[in-house]
Amino acid sequence: MLPTQGTVKFQFTQESRDGDRFEYTLETLLTLDKKTGAVTCDLPGLATLAQEELNRAIDDRSGADVTRVIQKLFDRHADLFPVRPQGGAYFVPERHVAFVDKVQAMLGRLNGQILRFPVPAGTAEGDRSVKDAVAAGLAALIDEHRKAVAQFGSDTRDDTLKRAAEKIRSTQFKVQAYAEYLLDEKGRLDRELSTARDELRQKVERLATEPTATA
Repeated sequence: MLPTQGTVKFQFTQESRDGDRFEYTLETLLTLDKKTGAVTCDLPGLATLAQEELNRAIDDRSGADVTRVIQKLFDRHADLFPVRPQGGAYFVPERHVAFVDKVQAMLGRLNGQILRFPVPAGTAEGDRSVKDAVAAGLAALIDEHRKAVAQFGSDTRDDTLKRAAEKIRSTQFKVQAYAEYLLDEKGRLDRELSTARDELRQKVERLATEPTATA
């Protein structure tokens, strides 16, 4: 696959065998226009077949596929805090309203929708519900960090350890950023994060003292 700014090119090769060797000969290139979805190729029959398969895949796209895409977008650009364990309802901090607007517009083009309602600040039930949702979401993140650290062993790569430290720092930033929502839960989350950092530090120190296996 050879991506460019507006298209993706797929290389088709023919496999042949000569004794105990395999040879691959370029047959053609198939081009997909990322904006229009049109497939072109020097071999019309192949282009038609590829277009039919692409159209079938697009038609079969399920709500779960769209949900996964949206969740990945939020992972990168905003925060979703489940309001109930089963999912389907989430609290999104006010600072991410513009991003939610963009997601809503995208879903509209896919004949989908987001049902949104504001959570007024200063109401007893509203403040409590937001605090519980945000605290539970951050606590789940911290628990994931600690479980990951517990699984680290002598075969764990250095970049994996660095990513673990970065994830803990990122969660610490979220705890600070959402302090106004967390209220009295912030102290508990700070302590859990401190424990996660200590566990990672101790694991790194222990791995550093373990002898390196040799062949």
